[in-house]
Amino acid sequence: MTHTKDISIIVPTYKRPEDITRALGSAVTQDTGRYSFEIIVADNDPLGSAYDAVHAIMGRNAKVDLIYIHVPEPGVSNARNGALKVAKGRFLIFLDDDMEANADWAFQLADAAERLSSAIVFGPVEAVMPDGDNPLYPHMQPLFSRTGDFADGHINALFGTGGCLIDRGQCSLPSPAFDPTLNEVGGEDDAMFAHILAQGTKIGWTTKAIAVEHIPTHRSTPAYVWTRNFAFGQGPSQNEADKGFSGAFGVMKWMGVGVVQAFIYGPQYLLRRVLGRADYIRSYARLSQAIGKVLWFDGFSPRLYGANATTAKDTAQKAAS
Repeated sequence: MTHTKDISIIVPTYKRPEDITRALGSAVTQDTGRYSFEIIVADNDPLGSAYDAVHAIMGRNAKVDLIYIHVPEPGVSNARNGALKVAKGRFLIFLDDDMEANADWAFQLADAAERLSSAIVFGPVEAVMPDGDNPLYPHMQPLFSRTGDFADGHINALFGTGGCLIDRGQCSLPSPAFDPTLNEVGGEDDAMFAHILAQGTKIGWTTKAIAVEHIPTHRSTPAYVWTRNFAFGQGPSQNEADKGFSGAFGVMKWMGVGVVQAFIYGPQYLLRRVLGRADYIRSYARLSQAIGKVLWFDGFSPRLYGANATTAKDTAQKAAS
């Protein structure tokens, strides 16, 4: 496949016009060095709420190849797949609309892909909690961050698509790249990563590709921490289940791991909660992941994305009603 751009920065967005303004502000100013780049915004709101914000940035940055597309069918897979249909870059770099990237973020990811011969590259993402003196926030912040105790080089860990690079010069993608059946529950990137790694490719990590993720107040709650980590926990078991009969042992293994972890983190959470310690939230998250490994079935999968996604505006409207 011939790529007419080196880098395609893909930014899916859903009902967050303020956030997309901040995210794009960091994208249009990228210093990509020897790499040419384009930016594709996939507006996943049926009403196209990002249109005005994106076109205002277009007007102020005429020299940047910034493309707006409307993908009206809600779903994180739909948004990303829609952007891939028009992406011309060899390096696909994904920036979530609640993220903000350092000035050389895209360059560092692409450079690492070439240096490390890695089809998948991750870098650190530091969470920024809302303003306020909530005692849970310092303990929640690591749960939302992706710092990883890794040196630059190859790793054996996978993370979410936000802040990730995929090198189409070193791998092929499934079709569609992101599974549309997982639009609302997430995990849409797991099958894609598995497809890429099955080609014998490597995963890279660079400490130089730095981004931050802004966590809104409506997601800075114990309820959201539970739901988010429960979905994370379901991932390993669901991946094995997707293999059919050959994955049966893997499913049993992960369910067993979940049971053991629940017996460890359950009492730890209860003790910390009884003692009034704010760090109970960490054990709470681990307990949630453990239970997710056991209750991995589709009927238990939380709906976090697509039409079921909750935005700050939705939360405010509910509070006012």
